[in-house]
Amino acid sequence: MNKGERTKKYIIEKSSTLFNKHGYKSTSISDIMTATGLKKGGIYNHFENKDTLAEASFAHSLNTLKENYKEAVASKDSAYDQFKAFISVFSTLSQDEIVIGGCPLMNAAIEADDSTIEFEDTIKEGFTGLIKLIRTIIIHGKNRNEIGRDIDPEKMAVFILSSLEGALALSRLYKDKNYLDMVNMQLIEILF
Repeated sequence: MNKGERTKKYIIEKSSTLFNKHGYKSTSISDIMTATGLKKGGIYNHFENKDTLAEASFAHSLNTLKENYKEAVASKDSAYDQFKAFISVFSTLSQDEIVIGGCPLMNAAIEADDSTIEFEDTIKEGFTGLIKLIRTIIIHGKNRNEIGRDIDPEKMAVFILSSLEGALALSRLYKDKNYLDMVNMQLIEILF
C-alpha cells in the first residue's frame, strides 16, 4: 500500500466514526479535518466531495461488521451456536467495540428517512444481507431439526433483525445493555 492509499484509508477510518456517531449531514469537513489532522485539500485530494467520503466511510463500517458476522457464524457448526455468535457480534454495537456509534445501518437508515443520502441503496443492501444471514442460520437449524419446521425463515429473520435493532436503540438510549440482553434471550427461546 503506497502513501496515498494509506492516507485515504486513514481518512475513511477516522470519518466513519464521526459519520456514524454524529450523522452524515451533521459531520462537517472541519470535523474531519480535526479528526485526521489534514487540511481540506488533503481530504479532497482523495475524495471528490463529502458525499463520496461519506459513502466510502459507510462502506468501511458496513464491511467491518459484515466480516465480523461472517467469521463468527462460519466458525460454528450448530444453528444455535451460529445464532449466538451472530448475537454476540451484534451486541458489540451497544458498547462501541467493533464499530463506534451504534449500528451504521440503522443510523444511516434513520438519517436517510429524513433527508437524501446518496447511498440509500447500499443501506438497503446491508439490511438485506443481514436478513439473508439470519435466514440462512434458521434454514440450517431447520435442516438439523434444531428449529421447528413451522417457523418461516424469511418472516422470522425480519422479526429478529427488527427486534435486535429496537433493543439496541433502547440500550444505547438508556446506556443499559440489559434491553439488548433481554431481547437476545427471548429470541433464543423463540427459536430453540
